[in-house]
Amino acid sequence: MTQTLSTGCNGLDKLLQGGIEQGEITLLYGEAATGKTTICIQASTSVATRGQKALFIDSDNSFTQQRFHQIAGDNSHSLSELIMLFFPDTFEEQRMLVESLNNYVTPRLGLVVIDSMSTLYRAAFPKTGSVFNLNRDLTRQLAYLADLTRSKKIACVITSQVHARLKPMGNQIEPVARRAIFHFPSTIIRIRNTPNPMVREFALERLKGADTRDGRCFLTLTERGFTETRA
Repeated sequence: MTQTLSTGCNGLDKLLQGGIEQGEITLLYGEAATGKTTICIQASTSVATRGQKALFIDSDNSFTQQRFHQIAGDNSHSLSELIMLFFPDTFEEQRMLVESLNNYVTPRLGLVVIDSMSTLYRAAFPKTGSVFNLNRDLTRQLAYLADLTRSKKIACVITSQVHARLKPMGNQIEPVARRAIFHFPSTIIRIRNTPNPMVREFALERLKGADTRDGRCFLTLTERGFTETRA
């Protein structure tokens, strides 16, 4: 039976039918400032609270000590020792980190986070001589993550930037490198802003490998992270 890890937010755990699946990749995508990094920090903190380790690759330069201390509270010092942080500067460095993750796998490692999977990929476009090679490297990283999480029964959360795509019904938002990014995750969640600047909509697009449009929840962004929105 597949086990789950708590995201640190009861409302999101309920939407995911228990939490983040171990042995699978979960994708969070949405526009800037929708709270993707907050959820990643919250989930990492929740894992550390259980005495497990989290490995956090911050390719977006979004992880801040201030935000971590707000979410972790009084236990921030002890919990920080269970969260391994890496800050790649280039897409090549990200690739090398991903492909060396097996070196960090121990029985205590519960969660791997990459925030964001597509930031350095996008930044590499002007510098690369071959978009094909860039896309191949992204797919290779995702395939490696899928194999690692499945074989080691580790939970993995990745986030992605988005861009607008022109369609007959108007602009639609989708992840950068959608084909590769969407292929590997078993669970996909889109995060949207709402008219209330502190409330976000979390909409399921895939759950446990099955495409869906039925599940959603509304969460309030607070100093301590996301909480269930009260009517």
